[in-house]
Amino acid sequence: MRGIAPLLAVAVLAGCGGHSTQRVPPGAVAVVDGQAITRAALAAELARTKLAYSAKGQAFPARGTAAHDRLERAAAALLVDREHLELEAERLGISVSPGRVDAALRRLKQTRFGGNEEAFRRQLRATGLTEAGVRQALRDQLLANAVGGRARPAEVTYARGFEPAGSD
Repeated sequence: MRGIAPLLAVAVLAGCGGHSTQRVPPGAVAVVDGQAITRAALAAELARTKLAYSAKGQAFPARGTAAHDRLERAAAALLVDREHLELEAERLGISVSPGRVDAALRRLKQTRFGGNEEAFRRQLRATGLTEAGVRQALRDQLLANAVGGRARPAEVTYARGFEPAGSD
């Protein structure tokens, strides 16, 4: 995971949270700037996390445990950050073309794996990541770099039980 992990640590935007008048609709875990983050999106993110655990030979925390609850909250926060980033990029007229993501992926493969496609694939298998997940992380990173410090704080409301730790 060493080669790809830094790119997946997309600490996208600060200033999320606070008090909000938004209501979280049924079937959602949060609302960010008026956009719902669905339970289906959370389930998909957790499924990706479960694959990563499996690839590393680690047991995925059982539903109802404190460890599982922490994973759910972290996944919800990631989805909120990603949605906020998308909305801020759109507001600022910033887009990232698939070609830019392709170029970033080529640079990653060259710098981290010496251009060795098989070494890259082995790393994906070893970590449970997918190329699509790496592409998403690269796109997020490119968007975050382009948005820079111009992002406004997000208005975020979490459904009960999905609030990030320490967000009272």
